[in-house]
Amino acid sequence: MKKLLLLASLTVSATAYAEDPPDPMNPQDLVSPTSVVEGAGVKVGEGTVIHPVAGLETGFVSNVFYEEAGQTNTAGLLRVIAELSTGSLPNERRNITNEAATDPEEQSREQGKIAYLASVYAQYDQYLSTNDAIQEAGGLGGGVLFKGIVNPEKTFQFGFLEHFDRVVRATNFESSENTNRDVNQLSLRLAYQPRGRNLGGYLYYRNLIDYFERERQQFANRFQNTFGLRVNYQWLPMTRVYADASIGYNTGLGSESKKIDSYPLDLELGIMTVLAVNMTLNAHAGYTNGFYASGPSYSAATAGVQFGYRYSPLGRAVLMYDYAHHDSINGNFFRDHLFRIGIDQQFVPFAVSANGELHFRRYEGITEVTGVMGNSAVRDDVIGQVTLGARYMFRSWFAAVVDYQFAVVKTDFRYDAGDGLMDDPSFLRHQLLAGVRAAY
Repeated sequence: MKKLLLLASLTVSATAYAEDPPDPMNPQDLVSPTSVVEGAGVKVGEGTVIHPVAGLETGFVSNVFYEEAGQTNTAGLLRVIAELSTGSLPNERRNITNEAATDPEEQSREQGKIAYLASVYAQYDQYLSTNDAIQEAGGLGGGVLFKGIVNPEKTFQFGFLEHFDRVVRATNFESSENTNRDVNQLSLRLAYQPRGRNLGGYLYYRNLIDYFERERQQFANRFQNTFGLRVNYQWLPMTRVYADASIGYNTGLGSESKKIDSYPLDLELGIMTVLAVNMTLNAHAGYTNGFYASGPSYSAATAGVQFGYRYSPLGRAVLMYDYAHHDSINGNFFRDHLFRIGIDQQFVPFAVSANGELHFRRYEGITEVTGVMGNSAVRDDVIGQVTLGARYMFRSWFAAVVDYQFAVVKTDFRYDAGDGLMDDPSFLRHQLLAGVRAAY
């Protein structure tokens, strides 16, 4: 039954790695948990600065073990955050001339041959409870991030991103055996964009290693690879169209893994445009096929659209819908209808954000299903999540933070938890934290 307990507990945590990995050419695409504040840093060389960051937060969690409704496991939470990062100097700390600010060739000379960021960060969670199992559910998470661009602003550029993350998460069973996992993402990109030309593109490679630390949970380990080509065409001054084609190889990792080999194919056409001064539209459509070696696979259309509206100089709203298929830990794959809305608003020195998403998800090819009600290898979930955040910037290097997260999973899936008890992996969870962040 341990394997079934793990499968039921991963519904939300797997979401974080289900979508496209971060873009190594975009410095804003992946940030660490401490990114709220940034100090001037310590300059240690002609083009290098070190940034130390620290944070302390406290609050409560309503459902530590992601249990179904009616089971109480509420606890207080104390979180300590630390980060040390270094990287190329930003433009505001360089002696940028007026000419360099507008001339790509001058910008390239100012930046040097490589622009990069390296970061080591840690997050320690301590649950505040008299329950021994709850106390043991916390732990030390964190990771290492290294990303950069070789030859920035040149015709040929090489982008890279290496990100290792230790994810600490309690199971949905009251046990100290957490579903802790080590996730490593690697992205490489060779880009070609001649200055003044409308046509460009890049070759890319992506790799994901997803490793569970508990031996009895390693049946879910996976090793994923994607090779692709994207061609961009600047059709109008504010409109870009693109074509993207990729092929992958997904398999298990280690002798204990039960993952089925697959060779996912993705073909996509898309457009990114500005509809008006304060409105943007991104849309894509295509075809995907899972090519699983055994069990169910998928052959389907893909589509998505994102609409952005800047309703004030300091406020923006985004609406998004996406229909996609992804490899899954819980089975061969899942099909997802995703609806998302996000709002960011500043009231200097305040900054607030609100994000909500709703998934209509179906898993197919669920593994290790003996004891499952009806022996069904299909699982239908409705997943909702709301995230609210507020920041008060006393200074650029010091801020007060408040974060609230709400998550709910409703599923038709049931499994035998032992002694004839059929368990429902649905859950509802609240988390509220408040604290401070400081940087130097």
